[in-house]
Amino acid sequence: MKKYFVIFTFLLSLSLLNAQETKINSVKLDVEKLPHIESLSPSRSNVIFADYQSVIASNTKAISAGRTPEYMFFVYKNTENFTFQGLAARSCINQETLASLNQIENAQDNIKGKTFILPTVNGLFIPMDKTVNSIEVLLQENYSTQTLTNKSLCYNIDGRNYLFLQGKRLTPTERAYFLDSALRLPIEKGTFTVSSEFGLRKNPFSGNMKNHNGIDLAAPEGTPVYAIKDGGVYITIENDPEFGNYIILNHDTGKMTSVYAHLSKILVDRYQTVRKGDIIGYVGQTGMATGPHLHFEIRQGGKAEDPRLKLNLGD
Repeated sequence: MKKYFVIFTFLLSLSLLNAQETKINSVKLDVEKLPHIESLSPSRSNVIFADYQSVIASNTKAISAGRTPEYMFFVYKNTENFTFQGLAARSCINQETLASLNQIENAQDNIKGKTFILPTVNGLFIPMDKTVNSIEVLLQENYSTQTLTNKSLCYNIDGRNYLFLQGKRLTPTERAYFLDSALRLPIEKGTFTVSSEFGLRKNPFSGNMKNHNGIDLAAPEGTPVYAIKDGGVYITIENDPEFGNYIILNHDTGKMTSVYAHLSKILVDRYQTVRKGDIIGYVGQTGMATGPHLHFEIRQGGKAEDPRLKLNLGD
């Protein structure tokens, strides 16, 4: 364990030299050089994990006694197929600490094979630059007025800057997003079938091969269509030659959009705020449609993604 502390102290001293003007402890972490934990299962041969557990225990005692803990980091790749809750329990670090440091938006996220940075002190890592998910947006907004002091810890990790607030926990609002930020289905489960998948397919009208940027959910005309997530109505269009009546919703301050097309009726107005589960329209067959269905898309940063990767379609 001593050798890891020597390496970390060296990195810290270099960073402090670069932060003399602001008197803020700015640490650039080289993730490749952090101690790598192969398994979170205790064993006599699992020396690095034992060292990690020892640092956690020592830090808990130090914080309880009012002393400064050792701010260290380890790396672990989830090859053991832990759930996020299971990983937090094994690492003895709060879920919100791990989530804020490792860009986890939802406690139910699939983390199989994901590489995690494991800190040894609980708290919140607040992104100081561009955010990547709704939890980071909330954290940045809630702590935008945080005053930096010579006790503040700032980290640069993989090119991103974080302010670390020791001992802080998620607010009730942030925790609600974290525990329930999963996307809901745009149509109630059991009322639709997937009639066309995402990707290259033969256009049913022209016969040409063309990318299908969403999935088609066949359902009876008039079936309610729901907002998959909180957001705002970016646009509503009626009588489009291809999509007929359709809606585009913005989520996470525009980082994500969802598209609902071929609707028989639109129930929302442009710029309106919607909540996850609100009925925004009804299934129809307007535009270029061979039958009643919902053409549904998810876009991240303007790029279409397979909705199956985001939704539990249950088929």
